[in-house]
Amino acid sequence: MSYADAAIGLILVGLSAYLLFGGADFGAGLWHLVSRRRADQRVIEHAMGPLWEANHVWLIFVMVLTWTAFPPVFADVMATHWVPLSLAALGIVARGSTFVFAKAVPDQGWYRWIFGVSSVLTPYCLGAVAAALAVGASGWLTAVGLYGGVLTTVLCAYLAAVYLIWDARRLGDQGASLRFRGLALVSGAAVGLLALPGAAAFGVHAPLIWVSAAAGLVSLVLLVRRSYLAVRVTGALAVVTVLWGAAAMADLDLDAAAAHDAVLKVVLFSLGAGALILVPSMAWLFVLFQRGAPQGERPRAT
Repeated sequence: MSYADAAIGLILVGLSAYLLFGGADFGAGLWHLVSRRRADQRVIEHAMGPLWEANHVWLIFVMVLTWTAFPPVFADVMATHWVPLSLAALGIVARGSTFVFAKAVPDQGWYRWIFGVSSVLTPYCLGAVAAALAVGASGWLTAVGLYGGVLTTVLCAYLAAVYLIWDARRLGDQGASLRFRGLALVSGAAVGLLALPGAAAFGVHAPLIWVSAAAGLVSLVLLVRRSYLAVRVTGALAVVTVLWGAAAMADLDLDAAAAHDAVLKVVLFSLGAGALILVPSMAWLFVLFQRGAPQGERPRAT
């Protein structure tokens, strides 16, 4: 395996982590927008913090690795899709700031709306760009871009609902857990109705699509059977294999665009050293978060 292959693999790992963790945060923001129950909103707010902003480290990781390991590809993507990528960045900033402002000034309801709309805007734009790159479409405003944006947004909503079921149970709110279960079933069915017909319509024949479909069906069965921990695994697999399938389809000549091996060696060594700090820190933050409870509340026995 070449250094370029190792860099490609790490980029895919970073994108997968961002989809599974950051994507779930975006989906949680969508449910926070449409929810009319304060109890559900409290569960969502607790589930997003304190990891909600830390998840963007994966996006930064992917960007830095891409522009150092494959500069021409990074430049071409940014130049061609600067409008949707700028909107995605604006959405990240807007949702982060309004999430904090809404806590400081709770009587300003429009903070909540900006937070929710930004939580939809960012995954939509990123999904539209990803679909355009995977299929080779001319831009994000094409039918392929529209499809990719909608599918990515629904995938994030589904992933968030699956995760929130267990978070609500852990916090002792059985009613919220059942409501999130219903949302997971509905959004999971919506993903299936979008993914398979859309793949056929746009000529997507990647084998990983069938892996995603199988994992999605298993996830729906597990939701019906109320196997809430197991469905986290199968639900994540159903979502991330869509990304892997899209990456396998993308016609990007990464080997030709790769930086010199001397540069890639330094990059990979630096990433390895950084991972010794980043990965344990993220894991410890997650452990501490799982032990916590919303401020002023304690989990009730289930």
